[in-house]
Parts: sequence; C-alpha cells; structure tokens
Amino acid sequence: MTSSRPATVRAPAPLRCSSRILQLPKNTIDPIEDGAALSERTGRFAVADGASAGRDVHLWAQALVRAYIRQPPPNQASDADADADLRAWFLAVARQHAATLPRAVGPSWLDEGPGAVTSAYAAFLGLRLVVDEQGGPSWEAISVGDCCLLHVTSAGEVTAFPLTDPNQFSDTPCLVPGGPDLIAAGTTSVVVERGTGPVAAGDTLLLATDAVARWLLTLARDDPAALRQVIRSPRDDLRDHLAAQRAIGALDKDDLTLLTVRLRRSTVVDLADRGAHP
Repeated sequence: MTSSRPATVRAPAPLRCSSRILQLPKNTIDPIEDGAALSERTGRFAVADGASAGRDVHLWAQALVRAYIRQPPPNQASDADADADLRAWFLAVARQHAATLPRAVGPSWLDEGPGAVTSAYAAFLGLRLVVDEQGGPSWEAISVGDCCLLHVTSAGEVTAFPLTDPNQFSDTPCLVPGGPDLIAAGTTSVVVERGTGPVAAGDTLLLATDAVARWLLTLARDDPAALRQVIRSPRDDLRDHLAAQRAIGALDKDDLTLLTVRLRRSTVVDLADRGAHP
C-alpha cells in the first residue's frame, strides 16, 4: 500500500542564539565607562570602552552601542562606499548624542584653558549575525580601537578580531570621538577595522573591552582549558572569578565588560507538516 502523504521536506535549521552581558566596575564610586547592548532578534551585539580622560565617557559609550542596535549603520562592507557610510553613521550618532547630552557638572578646568577636555572618546566593536553568499551563517564585525571579538568553535579553535595577541594592546588605541565637529573635520582619524567568519551551532562569540580581551587572549594562548571554563561558567561564578583575577593582577584594574553569545541550532521545520509539497 502506497501512502498518499507527501515526502517530508526539511528546511535548513537556522542558527539561534542566547546571550548575556557581564560588567564589573573598577570601583564603587565612578560610573562604569563601558557600554554593552544586544538584540537576539536582529542578531546584533556591541560593546564600547570609554576613555577615562574624556568628558562623560560612559554616556558616549552607551550611545554608540545603543545606536548600533537600534539605528545600525547601513553598510558594513569593505569598500569606499562603506567607508563613507560608516563615517556618516558615526557622525550622525555623535550629533544625536551631543543634542541630548546633559550639561557637564565638574571643575571648570576640565572645560577651558590648557589641557581642556571637550569631548568623550571610546573604542567600539559591533557585530551582526548574517547569512553569507553561500547561504551559511556567519558573523560580520566592525571595530575601532581595542575592543575585541574571540570566536571559539565547538572544537575549541579560537579566532580573534581585530587584535590577535595580548602583546598587541597599547595605551594609545584608535578611538571614536563623541564630538561631531571632530568627526566632520577629520581632526581625529577614525580607523575602522572589518572582520568576518563562518559560525556554526556550538560556537561561542565573546565581545570584550580591552582588559578582558587581553586576559582572554592570554588564556587562549597559554591555557585553553581555562578559556573553556570561562565560557561554561555561570554568570555569578564568572563575576567572582573576574574580580579575583583582577585583585591578583592577572586583569588590569579597569572596568570589565564581556558580552557572550552562544549559538545553537533551532528546531527543524517540517515543511510537509505545514502544507508544503516537494
């Protein structure tokens, strides 16, 4: 007897993700100068690290990551048009930030005279999950400065972007200025790095500000098992571990931000059960 039920057609199972943000301030007095934001629905994730020497840097870091999630740049490709688009996007974010920035409160010497601080600056990393030209899932990222991505596969292989070694960090990373005049005039060179790579179910993406990124790259090089433990650790356990590592000097005494994205395969959709036919 031959069944009249159509042959089952299964659609490729897309990747889904779960994510979390872990932040640890460098002290209990000052606001944390990092920013972090995510949207699992749109597959966008971002971290930023405000430079301590700037004015209201925590607000600028937060403005950058929120804009990347809510009003993302239209073009992240590697071409001349994309460079112009990204510059225009940073300028638009800076203008919106300047228009909503509250009046600064603090000593007047910060605002006038020699050594005046008139703008905030921040390192930035934004990542989106996309489908590549061959139909496979991948990540695309843009970066200014020393916020870093570590892509750890299910087999434990590690890819890093834009920095790949803990010795590459410096005290003078490229930064995005919060002053629209600085961006518009090109007074400060904003060098945007771009990266991309395939992803698969079981992979983990770690977006980190500089202090955490340097520590993670050191683990990837010297102690891969410890890096795997970081990925597996519950949030509270990892927070305690980061604080302990900072206390003994393994981590710089700085604000710490780690955004973790875990990739998994979603439920396979049976097209025949939904009325589709081969």
